[in-house]
Amino acid sequence: MTVPRSAIPRPRLEVERGAGYHRVRVVGLVAAAHAALTGGVLNRAVLRLLDRALPRRGVPAVRVSVSPGVNLRLHGGGALARMAVVGAGYEHAEGEVLTGATQPGGVFVDVGANVGWFSLLVGAHRPAGEVWAFEPIDDTARHLERAVVASDLRNVLVYRIALGEHDSDAEFLVTPDSAFSHRAADGGTSCPVRTLDGIWRAAGGPRVDCVKIAVEGDEPAVLRGAREMIACWRPLLLVDTPTSERRAAVLAEVAGLGYREQECSGLLPYNTVLTVS
Repeated sequence: MTVPRSAIPRPRLEVERGAGYHRVRVVGLVAAAHAALTGGVLNRAVLRLLDRALPRRGVPAVRVSVSPGVNLRLHGGGALARMAVVGAGYEHAEGEVLTGATQPGGVFVDVGANVGWFSLLVGAHRPAGEVWAFEPIDDTARHLERAVVASDLRNVLVYRIALGEHDSDAEFLVTPDSAFSHRAADGGTSCPVRTLDGIWRAAGGPRVDCVKIAVEGDEPAVLRGAREMIACWRPLLLVDTPTSERRAAVLAEVAGLGYREQECSGLLPYNTVLTVS
């Protein structure tokens, strides 16, 4: 099966003035040239070299325009800003896949939306579709909500909850870098957990075209709580699987539903695309 993709423009990045500004600007220019020369299929060795060329103690904040009038600000101390610079846009091939899969009238579900890169991107490029952005960490969700309002994206709905296998409550460890906040065994900040099936049924069972899941190891639980919706609509799944163990666990959850891993050029190695074969 061919994975649907939409050739969308790379986001425009503007590095704010601060310590390391000139070095980051140079790295950003080299990264943009690299992306242009490879047609977006980024070389991991080049990415590592570019990352080493950045200041070790973080980069200045980065302002990003994912589409005209649709903007967000990435804190300079975080991994997202760093990855946006070295990749000339954060996981751009992944964004093309998610945008390509979301059709008019369909829903894109962003589980672990963080500050909203993919939610804003798909919401801007697919105005006739709807985006459900799930982000359980309050400060990060507020950042996302402000970006949605400022960008006037009325098709993006933000849910300040986590998704899992059952309705419950859970503790989350909030880290200084929002990219690494995660569910904790005990301690941390309490947050409600709901199933995607429950949210989907309450919304009337709309067509879901694609689901992105990046939740620091809880991906199988999210999938178990979405089996009814997945069986109904067979959406494309883009799942964060940075280790072989996590990839195997995800594949085991969806194999019985007819899903298979799909090759897709340009994606970073820790992302897995799954479709019904």
